[in-house]
Amino acid sequence: MANIERGSCRFKAIQGTDGKFVIRMEMFHQTVPQLKDVTVDFELLNGTTLDQARKLAESMNDRVTGVLITKP
Repeated sequence: MANIERGSCRFKAIQGTDGKFVIRMEMFHQTVPQLKDVTVDFELLNGTTLDQARKLAESMNDRVTGVLITKP
């Protein structure tokens, strides 16, 4: 049986280290040990503007309630 860990999160649009915009997932609490010391960014298509990235992050925050990590 798989072990599922859950945590609540939010998303922010930021400029990545390469200058492109990314969506960063931030955990509200450290309830998922596997994510304690990691950064999770979602790459966006080339040409995505900051305004588009912000709208996408806002939409994700409106619809995503958390993250699930499944371990076998």
